Amino acid sequence: MVMSIGVFDGVHVGHETILKMLIDMGRRKKAKTLVLTILYPMDYYRQNFDGLITSVTERISILQERIDMVETLDLIEVKDLDPRIFFKEWIERREVVGLVVGEDFRFGKDGEGDVNLLEKLCKDSNIELAVARDVKIDGRRVSSSVIRRLVREGKMEEAARFLGRPFRITGKVYRDTGLGHRIGFPTANIDRGHEFLVIPRFGVYSAKVTLPWGEEKVGVANIGTRPTIGGENVKYEVHILDFDGDLYGRFLKMDLIKFLRPEKKFRSLEELKEAISEDVKKVKEQVEEFLV
Repeated sequence: MVMSIGVFDGVHVGHETILKMLIDMGRRKKAKTLVLTILYPMDYYRQNFDGLITSVTERISILQERIDMVETLDLIEVKDLDPRIFFKEWIERREVVGLVVGEDFRFGKDGEGDVNLLEKLCKDSNIELAVARDVKIDGRRVSSSVIRRLVREGKMEEAARFLGRPFRITGKVYRDTGLGHRIGFPTANIDRGHEFLVIPRFGVYSAKVTLPWGEEKVGVANIGTRPTIGGENVKYEVHILDFDGDLYGRFLKMDLIKFLRPEKKFRSLEELKEAISEDVKKVKEQVEEFLV
């Protein structure tokens, strides 16, 4: 078996380099591939974490499309282990013949173990080690933390370049107040679940929506608290163009393509309606750019 260890949040283009190296190593050694994905990074347990790019379930699903086996590792269970003990219990005992990690890989208590120590341990255990170098775009290192920041800032086009695909929001559609229906722009409200996920900049976006049966549609998404009606909780809703159907209880995928405008408190519902009309007009002008 050949394996890789890491968080892999977002499964971005840097992770893709690691996965390709792992797959190539597996073919060369005629061995199964395994990714040991760490559930949450250490920052998840600190005050300054922006949230996961993808849910753990979605991350595993993306990895399973490429890798033979995916297992999870809870960082809390291993964070105080001596690096050599970690290596013995989580790598050596699995009879691994090859290992692929990123050059910033750290392991063991306080991140004491680095690639240099890993190289020595692998050599002593006759395990081939391959280290994936950082991927850079426009001189910036691709990392999950950078992507989280881009999403928080509403820079979806740049985030998509680092991810290798648009930033996606997924979840079940639930019944809300019905305001959209009343003003002529019905929306699907998406429940993202209870995980700590990164929240995009509040505002309006052009979006590509994948319906439960696989059909793709264009949408105008709104993320925010809906201040016009005195809302407080963050809502994720999308008006799907050229669609009239019941999606309650169904699973929806929504890719955020481009930030259109910040969230705003309007003086009346009529003013809100006029603004949404303009949003729809702008999105229709963008359709050929992203719906392929």
